Amino acid sequence: MWRVLRTLKNPRRVREIGLCRKATPEWKQLLGAYLGFVFQPFSIELSSGRFEFLEKSDVATFWQIFFAQVYPLRPSDRIIVDAGGNIGAFSLFALLAIPECRVFTVEPSPGSFERLGGSVGSTTIMSAGPSQFRRTGAAGDAVPMVTLESILPPGDTDLLKMDIEGAEYDALGSATPAVLQRIRRIVLEMHPTEGTPYRWPSLREHLVSAGFHVTMETDDGGGYGIAHLER
Repeated sequence: MWRVLRTLKNPRRVREIGLCRKATPEWKQLLGAYLGFVFQPFSIELSSGRFEFLEKSDVATFWQIFFAQVYPLRPSDRIIVDAGGNIGAFSLFALLAIPECRVFTVEPSPGSFERLGGSVGSTTIMSAGPSQFRRTGAAGDAVPMVTLESILPPGDTDLLKMDIEGAEYDALGSATPAVLQRIRRIVLEMHPTEGTPYRWPSLREHLVSAGFHVTMETDDGGGYGIAHLER
């Protein structure tokens, strides 16, 4: 109960609950799962159809994207690259918010075909644990690895959303200015990497030198954070 009371005292959280109520008739079940009550796999009805939650971490991912809106969209976004698509929540969110946009999704799970990195080759991805915390380069399933340049669609990309669990430093850091200049806006989650948790300053310098400026930056500690950049 204390979680509910604490949530209702936060105006931002109240807004998120309002968005949840508008999104699905099963909003109470979704809210309860998000607040940490007993979880069992369930599905909800959205305007696009049914959406399934198979593990508890799926709920947090969905809530942060749909209701906290940690990856903001603009009405002018037409070409979006979702690097780290996970269960598809952001891709779905973008398509529902902007039906005329095109979303290119990359997710290095065992059933996916591409791996985003700094070079062409192969790597591995963890097969255990919550889906949004599975890192590449660890013991697990073998997956192909491709460059950022190879997954960008022709022309300019309006938004690159990137949440790839530490591989962002390799993927963006190895991209040339010519490649980066094809991207108008980046929403990036930073993660610690083994042995070097604080790599964001050098990546930020690389992106700024390619013509980006930082419009928002948060430091959640331990090498985690979110940055918004645009040119």
